[in-house]
Amino acid sequence: MTTRRRFSRRGNIVKQSNRQLLEDSLAAAVTRLISEHDPTIGKPALRIAAKLAAFIASSVAVQTQSVQRALPTVEDNLEPLARALMVQLVEQAQGRFDPRLSRFKAVPPPAPSQYPISLPADWAGPVAGPTVIERHFGIPRSTLFRWQKRDEAIALKTGSSRFVFPLKQFVDARPADGIAALIAVFGDHRSTWQWLMSPNEKFAATPPIDALLRGKVADVVAAAGLASEHGA
Repeated sequence: MTTRRRFSRRGNIVKQSNRQLLEDSLAAAVTRLISEHDPTIGKPALRIAAKLAAFIASSVAVQTQSVQRALPTVEDNLEPLARALMVQLVEQAQGRFDPRLSRFKAVPPPAPSQYPISLPADWAGPVAGPTVIERHFGIPRSTLFRWQKRDEAIALKTGSSRFVFPLKQFVDARPADGIAALIAVFGDHRSTWQWLMSPNEKFAATPPIDALLRGKVADVVAAAGLASEHGA
């Protein structure tokens, strides 16, 4: 038993010494994944997200075997613990927040009775204005405004009455198939995007936008039609 414990301690010392290498590798991977998800994310936010994810993951990976065996006992509480950490981070960050930046955030939609879910302030996901989209995605401003006017792409009004476009709706620099049909179903851009981003039981409690991006256009449009009728 003593030999086994000694071996475990030695192994943990080795893992601890390699933790920084693991953290650096994880940070690089997280940076790449987040950048692919939202190319417009600010560099400070990207850096902090990567550092935080890498530090937590690498710290868990180098725990002793006894700690690793105990970790499953808190697995059901991981989300509340993570949310508490995020609340603390956001509260500290907002102490230095410039209120003028709020004009770049999509105005939260009203919460209709058929959508009992409480949507967070960033309910729309990553969004960007025409200038940023043209720079990062190569979609001309004139094309974006044409899509918006023809109800072929979703545009959301911000607090300063400017329009931003949810980035997740674009596939290969074009609106995903089905976006125009969904706008026609709901009658306005905001309601359409709210429904697309809200977890839906018809899609295993995942947002319909995920199914739409997997090519399930007919299923998503049909579900939207039922939701629209139910809410009428």
